[in-house]
Amino acid sequence: IAHAGYMLLGVAALNAEGISAVMFYLVVYLFMNLGAFYIVMLVANKTGSEDIDAYNGLGQKAPFIGVAMTVFLLSLTGLPPTAGFIGKLYIFSALIGAKLIWLVVIGALNSVVSLYYYVRVLRSMFLKEPTAGSPSMRFSPAEMALVLVLLIPTFVLGLYFGPLVEYAQASVSMFGIP
Repeated sequence: IAHAGYMLLGVAALNAEGISAVMFYLVVYLFMNLGAFYIVMLVANKTGSEDIDAYNGLGQKAPFIGVAMTVFLLSLTGLPPTAGFIGKLYIFSALIGAKLIWLVVIGALNSVVSLYYYVRVLRSMFLKEPTAGSPSMRFSPAEMALVLVLLIPTFVLGLYFGPLVEYAQASVSMFGIP
């Protein structure tokens, strides 16, 4: 729900930059959200639980999955060098251009609040010991490959985002949005 709010912030700018920022954010959101929820599904299938305790020791039992989930959560928060950071930066830039600084402040504060909740998951994955009797966290090559397919753009679009930004801007200009 919060990420729909970020996209609405881009619409609130009422300019081409805001609309192209929303288009960029939609692409970025696709990868980071699917990645995070795919890992949630994998862990839930292995443990039979969606509790935060199911993630205890995940970083030790399945390091790749733990690191991937970390990248997805950092991107959802909007921290560099992830694609979520660039998406939020682009939306906030459109808001600043529209002189809606108060919305930028609200959006930034919301990101800080989300960080609190995501850090709880990270703490469980890396700082807590696995629960006694917890199941093995072995994942198939296909599952690992899908996580990687979602992870690569989440990270790469945080470093090399120019072509996607240009594509979003070109798409908006085709419709003559001022």
